[in-house]
Amino acid sequence: MEDKRLKQRPLAGRQLAVAVMVGGLSCAAAAAGQTDWRWALCTVPVGVLLSVPLLKKAEKGPLFSGAGGGVLAVLYGGWAVVLMVCALSRAAARVQLVSGGQSSSGWILLLLALPLLWMGWGKLEAFLRTAEIFWLAEVAVLALVFLLSVPQIEWRWLWGQMGDWRKSALAMGEILATGVFALPYIYRTDRKPGRLGRGAAWLAALGVTAAVLAGVTAGILSHVVAEQLQEPFFVAAGVLGKSARGEGLLSALWLLPDLIYIGLLSRTWGKNHWPAAAVAASLILAAAGVGNAVPASVRCIGSVILLILTLVIPRGEGKDSG
Repeated sequence: MEDKRLKQRPLAGRQLAVAVMVGGLSCAAAAAGQTDWRWALCTVPVGVLLSVPLLKKAEKGPLFSGAGGGVLAVLYGGWAVVLMVCALSRAAARVQLVSGGQSSSGWILLLLALPLLWMGWGKLEAFLRTAEIFWLAEVAVLALVFLLSVPQIEWRWLWGQMGDWRKSALAMGEILATGVFALPYIYRTDRKPGRLGRGAAWLAALGVTAAVLAGVTAGILSHVVAEQLQEPFFVAAGVLGKSARGEGLLSALWLLPDLIYIGLLSRTWGKNHWPAAAVAASLILAAAGVGNAVPASVRCIGSVILLILTLVIPRGEGKDSG
C-alpha cells in the first residue's frame, strides 16, 4: 500500500465506491437464492449505520500505521485470501455448471486468474478506473435483468412465508462487508464535502440492489425452489431468456463483478506487485479445493470480526505499513 501520502495524487472517491458496488454484486448474485428480500432490506440500515464510524476513522489517516496497524494489515491480508479463494472457486464452479460440466475446473480457475494477475500487477489507480468501466457495463446488465424480470414475476411468491432471518442477515453481512476492504484507502480520496455520506449511500445502494436480486430470484422461481438450486439467480435468467442461453450469457457477464471483487481484496496485500502475489496464492488454494470448505456463515462472521477489530485496534503514528 502506498505510504508517501503527501506526494500522492488523491484517489477519486467515486471510483472507490464504484469498486465496492461492482464487487459486492458478486456476493449478491451468489446469495440471491438463499436470502429473503424482506430480511435483506431490514439489514441494510444496520450495515449503513455501522459504516459511519468506520468511515470516520479511516478518513483520518492510514489504518495500517504503527504497531496496531501492522497487525491489522496482516489480518486484512490473511482474511482477504480466504475470501478470494472462495470467490474464485464460486466463479469457476458457476462457469463449469452453465457449460454442462464439460470444462475442467483447473483450467477455468487459471483463465479467471490471468486478468486478475494483470490487474494486480498495475497500480491502484488503474484498477479503480477499470472498476468504473465495468460499472457502466453492469448498470446496463442490471437494467436489462430488471426490465425482463417484471413480466415474469409471480408476485404472490414475493409475499409468501418469510425465510430464515439469520441466514438472510449473514448473507447480507457478507455482501456489505465488501466495503470493509475499501477502508484502507479512504484517507487517500479527494476531500470533497459530504464524501463520507456519499460512501454510505453507495453501500446502501449495494444492499438494496442485493435485496432486489433476491426478490427477482424468489419471484421467478419461488423461494422454496430457489433454495434447492445451484446458482438460482442465473437459473432465473434462463427463464427470462426462455432458454439456457440466457443463464450462460448472464453468468459470463457476471464475471466482471467477480473480477472486481477479487481484485479489491487482493489490494490489501499492498503496493507494487504484491496484489498479483495474493492472486497467485489464492489460485493455488482454490485449485486445492480449499474454497469449498468455508461456509457462507464463516465468511460473514469473519468479516464482521475484522470490522470490529478495525474499530478497536488503535492506529499508531508513522507511515503506512500495508
